[in-house]
Amino acid sequence: MPDSLRPNFVFIVADQLRYDLLSCTGHPLVKTPHIDRLAENGVRFDRAYTVQPMCMATRSTWFTGRTPRGHGVRCNGIPLRRDIPTMPEALRNAGYCTCGIGKMHLNLWMPHADYELDSLNPADWPEAIPMWESGRVTEMPSPYYGLDKVEVMVGKMAGDYKNWLLEREPNARELLVPPAHFHSVEHSPDVSWKSNLPAELHYTSWAAERSGAFFEEMKDQDNPFFLWCSIPDPHPVYAVANPWFDMYRDAEVPEPVRREGELDSLPPHYRELFTKGLFTAGRIAKTDIDRECERDLTRVVCGMVSQWDAMVGKIVSNLEAAGLAENTVIAVMSDHGQMLGDHWLYNMPPTHLDGTARVPSIWYCPERFVQGKVSQGLVSHLDFAPTVLDLAGVPIPEGDVPPVPEAKNQRAPWPGKSFASLLTGKEENIQDSVIIENDADYLGMRQRSVVTADYHLTCYIGESYGELFDLKNDPQQLFNRWDDPGFREVKRDLQVLLMERFAETDSTLPRRLGHA
Repeated sequence: MPDSLRPNFVFIVADQLRYDLLSCTGHPLVKTPHIDRLAENGVRFDRAYTVQPMCMATRSTWFTGRTPRGHGVRCNGIPLRRDIPTMPEALRNAGYCTCGIGKMHLNLWMPHADYELDSLNPADWPEAIPMWESGRVTEMPSPYYGLDKVEVMVGKMAGDYKNWLLEREPNARELLVPPAHFHSVEHSPDVSWKSNLPAELHYTSWAAERSGAFFEEMKDQDNPFFLWCSIPDPHPVYAVANPWFDMYRDAEVPEPVRREGELDSLPPHYRELFTKGLFTAGRIAKTDIDRECERDLTRVVCGMVSQWDAMVGKIVSNLEAAGLAENTVIAVMSDHGQMLGDHWLYNMPPTHLDGTARVPSIWYCPERFVQGKVSQGLVSHLDFAPTVLDLAGVPIPEGDVPPVPEAKNQRAPWPGKSFASLLTGKEENIQDSVIIENDADYLGMRQRSVVTADYHLTCYIGESYGELFDLKNDPQQLFNRWDDPGFREVKRDLQVLLMERFAETDSTLPRRLGHA
């Protein structure tokens, strides 16, 4: 495809933004006018799912087109291998200018508990907070998983954002310290306070500014471009300045989706998360908390989402001001969601319920896509990379391959499916199910799920318990039908489908290069 016909890409990525926490998805409280405008003139997927409800695994899938078991980042705390071909690398090799701003999280932020900083090779730890804080890392390598240039944010302070911030406010560290007494969830990372750092110095402002600078660079380029802009909101800690902190202070907060006695019907780790504070890769502490504190945290999360929406508006405005909006695909999405009290849980615990697994996915490009479409087609983050390369007319990278395929009937290189036909309105569905997986190593637990239009099944490998929800009659997932005799045949059929889908999505790479 000639460069003049290839679209540009701007991906604006949230961290832990659940599917229903936008006004365009029906939330009664939060205001997101800029995202709403993209949805009104683009395609919004109502049934989009993460492939794994944690940051690093999902982001690795976005970049590689592989499942977590395929690329090896089964859960947080595992770096993405450098030898796996990536989607940005394929675009770069095809002539795209590729740039990342903000949170990449393809490598570790923190080494293991007993690390000695001096013994670590900075080249192996480019995103580690201690490396940046000590000055052993001062810039990101280039290219980085296919990105020509990366201006990184690691944690909520370190990295290039910190340098930008301290240039403008030398006392920023003091302003970011929480007050002596602040409203928080006891023994939990879900803490909240009003930040003393002015909103114009928040990383949303930095990300919008740096995106604008990238667009200015691209004005004089003939090559198409790919921008990955990601910041860690609305992920805890929930510390923002006004007007966002108090924006919903007096608002009536919707009640969480849950019912009394619900934990009795769910696998045992749900109750342990609620009462004991299990340590997991999602850093969950106990969630048996005061209801008013719960409401306050939700109000602040809503404020953070509105702040994030304002950033989206600035990025789109900067793109338009640079004269680059035409033939540019803009997508708004999130790596995973959060529970916000649903089913008695907070943050991102090891669950595949909708609060963590279902995500916003909004695509905008009036020159190419249908407008004002709400798609009910099932799509997954596993389908993201194939879709991007399909739109760009770039082949999927397979690594080393022989001149002629050694096996004529070999399967496709990536397990996901392009949903470009849904964006253009040519099709209504591309698949009848999507899968979700998670290895909760701290708990010795493996979860595997399959979601169809009408059902959601989660199996726990080696355990007799599980989850089965009738989405048609119980869309809020309040009643687990796993042990219901009336659903015996449905469960059996879904278990077979689960097995088939996981076998179908096993990696077909690397390719066969010859005979044994």
